[in-house]
This record gives sequence, C-alpha cells and structure tokens, in this order.
Amino acid sequence: MVAKIKTKLMVGIFVLMGFAVATAAIIWLGMSSYFEKGLHYVAYFDESVQGLDKDSPVKYRGVPIGRVESIKVAPDATLIEVVMKIEEGLKPEEHRGDVVAQLKSIGITGIMFVEIERKQANEPDLAPPINFSAKYPIVATKPSGIKKLLEGIDDVVSQFKGLNFGSISTKLETTLDTTNQAFKDLQIKRLSSEMRSSLDSINKTMDSVEKTSASFSSLVDNTNRTVSSIYSVIAENKKEIAEAISGLRRSMQNADRLLANGAALVKDTDDGLYSFQQQLNTSMQNLENATGELDNLLKRVSDQPSQLIFGEPPPARSVEPDLAD
Repeated sequence: MVAKIKTKLMVGIFVLMGFAVATAAIIWLGMSSYFEKGLHYVAYFDESVQGLDKDSPVKYRGVPIGRVESIKVAPDATLIEVVMKIEEGLKPEEHRGDVVAQLKSIGITGIMFVEIERKQANEPDLAPPINFSAKYPIVATKPSGIKKLLEGIDDVVSQFKGLNFGSISTKLETTLDTTNQAFKDLQIKRLSSEMRSSLDSINKTMDSVEKTSASFSSLVDNTNRTVSSIYSVIAENKKEIAEAISGLRRSMQNADRLLANGAALVKDTDDGLYSFQQQLNTSMQNLENATGELDNLLKRVSDQPSQLIFGEPPPARSVEPDLAD
C-alpha cells in the first residue's frame, strides 16, 4: 500500500515538474522579445502589406538584422506604419539618407519581409510624403516590385483607354481607301501601257505578215516563170532530149554486156587458178617424197658406205601423167 502511494507521488511530482518547465519555456519564449536589446525604427508604406506579420524578419541585403514589432495604420489613415526593432550594433539613423526599406516576398508563398538596402546612385526618392510626427526615427521606403509592376500595367491600360479609337478607325479607313485607289490607278495605268504595247506588237506583226505575203507572191511569180521557161526549153529541144535518152539506153545495154563478159572472164580465171593449184600440190608431194628417199639414202650410206659400190639399183619409179596436157 505504501509502495503504491509512493509511485503515485513520484508520478505527480514528475508531471508537476514537466508542467512547470513547459510554463517557464512558454513565458521565456514569449517574454524574450521584450528583453531583446535593439533600436526601434519606423517605416511607412503606401501599399498593401498583406503577408507581413508581427515578428516578420527585417533583412539587410538578405542578412537578418531585426524583426517587425508592430503593424498598424498611420495617423493620416492612408499609410501603413511598420515599427521595426533592429540590432543595437547597427545604426541606420546615421545613414538614413542612404538606405531605403522595401517589401519583398519569399518565393511564391506570399510571406513578406522588410528588406533594407542602400540607394542606388541617381535613384529618385519614391518615399510617400509624411505630414505628421513619428515616435521613432523614420526609414525611407520605396514601392515593392509587385507594386511597380501593377502600376506599370495600370499606366499601360490607362494610356490604352485614352486612345481615340474612333479617330484611329476613321484615319485607318481613309488610309485604306487611299491605298486601294492608288493600287487601282496603278493597275489601270499598267494595263493601259500593256494594252498599248500589245497593240504596237500586233501592228508590227501585221506589217511583217503583209511584207511576207508580198515576198511570197513575188516568189510564186518567179517560180511560175521558171517552170514556164523549163517547159519552153523542153518543147524546143524535144528531139535532142529523145536522142539523148536513146543514147543513154544504149549505153546502159553496153554496160550490161560488159559486165556479163567480165563475169565470164572472172569465171575462166578461177578455173585456171584451180588447175594451177592442183599441179602445185602434186609437185610439192613429189618434192616431199624425193626428200624422204634422199634422207633414207644418206642414212644407209652413213651406216654402210659399201652400198654405194656393191648395192643393187633401186626399182624404177612410175611417173604420173601431166594433167595439164
């Protein structure tokens, strides 16, 4: 029983200690901002500060140097007052003429922070006018990039709306009508010049045709006269022409006979050549046989020289009759 009570007591003490630590941590975190050391400055923005909350960071060229302490409407009910607490080591009041505050967003989340940076050379002063007193030193501001973009779009839209579309439309129609008329006039002039050129070409062609017709008529007349002259020459020399034709026929007949005799002569010559070739072949055979017998004789004499004296004579050789006789 005592052990059970002791366990419950230990659990209760542990829970109380945890609750006390949590309470102390919450109080410390909540009060830490009040004990932070820093200097207060105020900036007035002439635009929406949607996305900028209390404790949003204040940065100098991307480096955190403080936080937003409060956001409210300025006394003139037009501007937005943003009170900032900046580290003590930094003293923007010494360079307030050279620095400017601007709202910037973190990515596409819509969360805003205050960016403090130095003014560029010859940069115009875009800070809104302030006609009331401020509790803290004032840091000049300039419009955010989003506001500049929207203002540029508004300016373009305003200029576009300010255009006199009625006058522009009338002038455009007048210009188009003038252009169309100019093109029509140009086309008419071009067509007229082309037609004139075509007519000139046709006239030149007709002149050439007439000259050609005259030349052709002259050629026909000359041809007729030439044919008539030929006819008259033939009529006057008809007898001589007939005799010449007869002589030509006789000459052709003589040529035919001459060709026939030549063919016969060639045939006889072929027969003589054939007979001579036969005799020549026979003589060559006899010469070949004699050469063979002479070789045999020389071999026998070389082997048996006594055969020249004591040998028997060879048998008589028959001689073929001469075919040419």
